[in-house]
Amino acid sequence: MNASKYAENCSEEHLYDTSEFKYSMSSILYSFLFIVGFPVNIASLCFLVRSKKGVTEIKIYMISLTIADLLFVTFLPFWIDYYYRSGDWIFSSFLCSLWGSLFYVNTYNTIFLLALISFTRYLAVSQPVKVAQSRQNRRGFALTALIWTITISAALPILINHNDHIVKVGNRSRCFEYYQQSDTKTKLLILHLAMLLGFIVGFGVVIANSILILQRLSIAKEMLRPSQRLKTRAFRMVLAVLVIYIFCFLPYHIVHLVWTLLVLNFWKSKDCAFRKSVNDVHQVVLCLMSINCILDPVLYCFLTKNFKQYLKELTQSWGQKCTIRRSPKPEEIQLS
Repeated sequence: MNASKYAENCSEEHLYDTSEFKYSMSSILYSFLFIVGFPVNIASLCFLVRSKKGVTEIKIYMISLTIADLLFVTFLPFWIDYYYRSGDWIFSSFLCSLWGSLFYVNTYNTIFLLALISFTRYLAVSQPVKVAQSRQNRRGFALTALIWTITISAALPILINHNDHIVKVGNRSRCFEYYQQSDTKTKLLILHLAMLLGFIVGFGVVIANSILILQRLSIAKEMLRPSQRLKTRAFRMVLAVLVIYIFCFLPYHIVHLVWTLLVLNFWKSKDCAFRKSVNDVHQVVLCLMSINCILDPVLYCFLTKNFKQYLKELTQSWGQKCTIRRSPKPEEIQLS
């Protein structure tokens, strides 16, 4: 529905139809994320698993983060098909809920794991000797298991009530776009407020660690010299985490709160232009948040100095295989 028609019929249910650009935008972006994100995260997981340095706390978080990103990009073809069909879900309602659940599991696993990674880097900066002598593997496994348990438990109601998330609109089946039942709206509001709280906690941890690491780096050079490289790399990593939070997650959570209140009709605004603008911006920030699945591997360049070299060697290896498999041209064959 275009803006002029929406202005004539400004009702709650028509709010969903005011951002038709989202179908082409999302199908293109998700296709790009799948093409880039799948091989990059596979390469990252292989590197982390095959690393000879043993299991460390931060490595546990990185492997878990990569698995979450892989689950997200693996199911992207379903969403690409949905947006390519201009919002028509042709699969089962369970698959719709499964993809939606994976979206939230990936998002908040990433938020919490990035917060833990930044905290672990702060410990490495503030207590380098103690951290080097201790292997907090148990803490890493316990916190990772706790995060997965929390996010999966929060997503279970979406899977159990999968029929609530498919709504027939004309000849199309909308997935995660229409919510008309009052009891469903209340549950969704509580869920989204809990997600916002989770983001605020994670963001607060990242900001605090960034400030603390900056303070450590401001100490006199003679005190930092024994571990200067470690501390500088830690700061660059935490800064990268902060950029991911600000670029991917912060815009979404600011806009999503307003959008949720409008969509669930808890905020009964009669300003049609305002409601349409919020819906348009929400589609954009939703796409921005999805980009985190290909930004997360960037962190590995700061956390593991050999990762960039590994990717380079892997790319060269694939290139050599393609060259070897290529059949020689007739002019390249020489008689002995």
